Amino acid sequence: MAYNTVLQQGRFTSDGSNRRLAIRSDVDWIEVYNYTTIGTNQNPGEGYYYKWFRGFAAGDALEMVNTDGAATLEMDKLGAGGGGFTLINDATQPLLSASVATTAATDATQPVVSTANTSGLAVGSVVRLSNTANATSLNGIDFEIDNIVASTSFRVRYAMSRSPGVAGGAGNYRIVNRDPLYYPRRRYIADISQAVQAVITCTVSHGFTVGQAVRFIVPQVNDGTMTEIDGLQGNIVAVTASTITVDIDSSAFTAFNFPRPADYPFTAPQVVPIGEDTATALANSVNILADATENQGILGMELGAGANGPAGENNDVIYWIAGKSFSVDNQ
Repeated sequence: MAYNTVLQQGRFTSDGSNRRLAIRSDVDWIEVYNYTTIGTNQNPGEGYYYKWFRGFAAGDALEMVNTDGAATLEMDKLGAGGGGFTLINDATQPLLSASVATTAATDATQPVVSTANTSGLAVGSVVRLSNTANATSLNGIDFEIDNIVASTSFRVRYAMSRSPGVAGGAGNYRIVNRDPLYYPRRRYIADISQAVQAVITCTVSHGFTVGQAVRFIVPQVNDGTMTEIDGLQGNIVAVTASTITVDIDSSAFTAFNFPRPADYPFTAPQVVPIGEDTATALANSVNILADATENQGILGMELGAGANGPAGENNDVIYWIAGKSFSVDNQ
């Protein structure tokens, strides 16, 4: 493996989503080992070793596959857009991808969006819908997705408090390539519970931490919603990937209603970070500077997820090593 200078190496446990690695000096090669799938008793067709060299197309990779669950190994080429490796530079990367046509969206709390083009999508990708006919309340909001059926459809990952009220027609989606550069970021709200400590479900994985102080924007909709929480400030006391629990008693508030087409145009409900509650952070052994404004743009590599992606599947243990070559001959 003498590709000259090793710049960085590391490991992580996959959560089934694409993984972004911040790697200094703009690498020329990277190797990834899926420690979980290495061996002779794993599921046939699962990859365990991946390789990328500068010059590969975005999403391309060389993949070593266990083809029969025994000892037969095969090297495959994923090809452009294949969910392999993609160089990223947040300073130059457009926030949104090119627009892709959709044909329908189901009337469900986790709408399934039909499209003939799912290229570049993976579990955990964030999309922004636009021009969706009929189900107009879905437009302009960022949604994390799962359950991707190649060249057929994808599903909104985190359930809204209620369905859009009508099936969507033709429209468009764009992949949100990255978060805004500066943390912390506002997030759209899919649902708010009525509880002694309100639980807020965001439309994407939020990245907030315990101890952060947040304010709510929940405008009135035609058939009522939890406007009592509008403008209130609370401290985050618990988190999951998509939810935050705050010290606001919403048990007597009106039920939260995700907007529907009859509410259009409307201001989408949002949770906005505004600071840090030091006492809560200290009590939970959380960094008291978690609210600090930080440029989180990176130069690095995005690893595609899945059984045949270098970021692996949920709970896969991944090791990686990356480096810079002395010279790169492009002849």
